[in-house]
Amino acid sequence: MTNATYLREQLLESTPNDALALVIDISGCRYLDSAAIEVLFDLSRRLGRRRQELRLVMPPSSPLKRVIELTEIRTAAPVYESLDTALSQ
Repeated sequence: MTNATYLREQLLESTPNDALALVIDISGCRYLDSAAIEVLFDLSRRLGRRRQELRLVMPPSSPLKRVIELTEIRTAAPVYESLDTALSQ
């Protein structure tokens, strides 16, 4: 929670204006708290204003599957099963 603001700003600053999307691979992640979920929704909104997209990578076997479903993050960012798929879109 204490790193959420820093993480959000670092991700936005590292995404060039001419990039089509920011792809975040959460495959190795085991836990997302409410602050992290809020960061993902906020990133999606901010990138959308720049005509960019947020894409998430999460395999179907991820322990985060239920969290992603409950929070309906797919309404803000598409979720792909592999990095290759997310990058090829």
